Amino acid sequence: MGTDVRKAVAPTPLRGEISLPGDKSISHRAILFSSFARGKARVLTSVLGRDNFASLRIMRQLGTKASGALSQKMLSLASEEGLDGFSLSGDDTCEIVIEGMGLQGFSSAGSALDCGNSGTTARLLCGLLSGQQFESQLIGDHSLQSRPFKRVTEPLGHMGARFSGDRLPLTIFGPEGAKLKGIAYDSPRASAQVKSALLLAGLQADGDVRVSESHCSRDHTERMLSAMGCHLESGLRADGRWEVLLPDSGKRDHYDALDIVVPSDFSAAAFFLVAGSIVPGSEIMMRNVGFNKTRIGLFSILEGMGASFTCENARSVGGEEVVDILVRSASLRGVSVSAEDVVLAIDEIPILAIAAAFAEGETLISGASELRVKESDRLTMTANILQYFGVPVEELPDGLRIQGQSFEAPGTIERVDDSWKSTGDHRIAMSGAVLGFAQGLGFELHDKEAVETSFPTFADCFQLLT
Repeated sequence: MGTDVRKAVAPTPLRGEISLPGDKSISHRAILFSSFARGKARVLTSVLGRDNFASLRIMRQLGTKASGALSQKMLSLASEEGLDGFSLSGDDTCEIVIEGMGLQGFSSAGSALDCGNSGTTARLLCGLLSGQQFESQLIGDHSLQSRPFKRVTEPLGHMGARFSGDRLPLTIFGPEGAKLKGIAYDSPRASAQVKSALLLAGLQADGDVRVSESHCSRDHTERMLSAMGCHLESGLRADGRWEVLLPDSGKRDHYDALDIVVPSDFSAAAFFLVAGSIVPGSEIMMRNVGFNKTRIGLFSILEGMGASFTCENARSVGGEEVVDILVRSASLRGVSVSAEDVVLAIDEIPILAIAAAFAEGETLISGASELRVKESDRLTMTANILQYFGVPVEELPDGLRIQGQSFEAPGTIERVDDSWKSTGDHRIAMSGAVLGFAQGLGFELHDKEAVETSFPTFADCFQLLT
């Protein structure tokens, strides 16, 4: 690619307060679960990404009525995603009103259900639609078509669900008999998407549903279903595995509609936890950040690296822990990140690698092979980002070895691979933007459309802080 002749200057400190998108994982579930509840549900949030609009568009195709008011930016994005019928809100908040129909109230869409780039939408729909008495076809973009679905279709198949294969486009044929049957499934990987798909299928099944995993993955599904009136039990088994039980006796004829206030997305906050830590002189306030213990692995890792965080105003909102976080720049040191750490920080590993580039000493990340089957091969793409900016990194089969504070001067780096710029992976694009800014090369965001899947206001936040 040739030598980059841009000259680095000291990056502008990032200072101020920013508003983050609503938690994408919670928003998906609020939209999907409200659609099979009884009554009207109000979902209050700030920023929605294209992935969330994909969930909403699909539930409308299945017969759900959804209306409400969106901010100007979100209204434009909704229109681009083929969603009309929303009014303009008077401020930057968004309110979606969903009229649920019950689990048996859905109807055949009559056309393909386009999940876009959203793996959460597609995998949760595999569970939700597997118990319906009609066929559905899931499609998605090129990235989603390359991602594996056997991890959900295989155990759902043991419950009696039928699928055309294990990749998108994927047809869901419904159960072999009148209903699905229960299952006791020891998942080979800790995955909230697998667990959620089986629980959603289990709501429509005869018999108990038990799902175990090596560690407790994100538990937003369990929290929301419990709040809707579903009886779930969870805890450690004698063998140390975490198990969630949906007893047959705990199911209901209907589930209660909820008003859900979606906290800010910790995965979005992650980029500014790191940027605020590594850019000297920075001080960033982020309010209403979701602080669910199954989501904040990055926070703990960064604290172990020496990051300076202050959590204020801890509270519970809609059954989810929420805090305000103040981050100040700090001197970081390298650490070892284990497979257990990765489970609680799976989406944040690329931006963690950027923090490691500015830490003193070596950072070793292991047990992260799951990153190879995300929107891109995130281990390879993260390594490419680091190499592109002159950071010594060794790509391992299940992780990365990063030498901190030893990168070359930006003006002398031979750019050999810029494939990370065009992967269609939002987290890779945002991680690259943070590293370039912290190196003093200014703010440059590639794959802007990909970033809109989760964080449409990412560039706006940087502009506000500088």
